[in-house]
Parts: sequence; structure tokens; C-alpha cells
Amino acid sequence: MKRILPLIGIIVLVLGLSACNQEPSVKIGIVDEAAAFKDNKVATEAMAYLQEMGKPLQEKAEAAYKAMQENQNEETVAAYKLAMGELQNTMTAEQQRIVAMVDGKFNEVLENYRKEKGLTLILSKQSVISSSETVDITKDIVNAMNGIQLDFTRPEPAAEAAPEAAAPAEAAEAAAPEAESKKAE
Repeated sequence: MKRILPLIGIIVLVLGLSACNQEPSVKIGIVDEAAAFKDNKVATEAMAYLQEMGKPLQEKAEAAYKAMQENQNEETVAAYKLAMGELQNTMTAEQQRIVAMVDGKFNEVLENYRKEKGLTLILSKQSVISSSETVDITKDIVNAMNGIQLDFTRPEPAAEAAPEAAAPAEAAEAAAPEAESKKAE
């Protein structure tokens, strides 16, 4: 009996230590966010859209600049400042809108990839000191982003759609008095 108690104690200790030495089932992916965010088809299309959208505004600003250079007066300076202000304000707002769209889709791709592959977490390569190449998922994320289609065009404002919706209502209102007058006859 004296030998069994120490033996049981050793067995419990060995089992406890072996349980502590088991690796947790944490699966990690590492992504180079900067590369994955910019090196894909969606980002390329976004840049092309912004460049195309900015062309007329840029041409207008350049024309105003040339006019100001040829005849610098209050009117040409004001026209140039107005054109540059419009270019800068429009492009800044549009860039923010486009980056928000791409960023939202990028985060969605990351989350879907994490769930699909059973990863516990995805870390940014920039915040990792050292890792194995086997956990780098950057290429997979770029490939997933390449399969996405985004429409960058601005949706039509609701104010323009309202008059079209109001037209049938106005026609119905106009028809109502005619219907009432026919009933009275």
C-alpha cells in the first residue's frame, strides 16, 4: 500500500504534465495587409475609377490655370481657386467613399476566410515579430479579393427619384376631382 500511493501520485503528476504540454488548438493566419489591400483587382479598378472620374475636373482646373496665367485678374484667379477647390473637395470625398467600400469588402473577405479555414484569428504581418511562411495567407486573400466585383459609381440621389414617384400621385389627385364631378352629373 505504501508503494501504491506514491505510484498513483506519480501517475497523476505525469498525466497532469502531459495535459499541460499539449498544444492548444489555435489556428492562426498572418496577412500582409498593405500588400493584400493594394495588390488586387478591386484596388486597381478603384484607382482607375478615381482617375477617370477626376479627368474632367482636372481639365477644368488646368484650363482655369492657363486662363489665369494669360490674364491674371480677380476673375481668373477666383475661377482658378473655384476649380481647384471643386477638384480637391470632390476627389477627397470620392477617395474616402471608395476606400471605405474597398476596406469593407476587404474585412468581409478576411472574416469569411477565417471562418472557412477554421482559423481562430488572423494577425497583421506588420505586428508579428516572427512566423512561419506556412501561416502567411496574403496570397489567398489577394486571390479572394480578385474574385470580387464592386460598382464604384455613385448611386443616384433619392431626390431625383422623388419627382418620378410624385408624378403618378399627382396624376391620381388630378383625376380624383374629375371622377367626383362625373358622379355629380
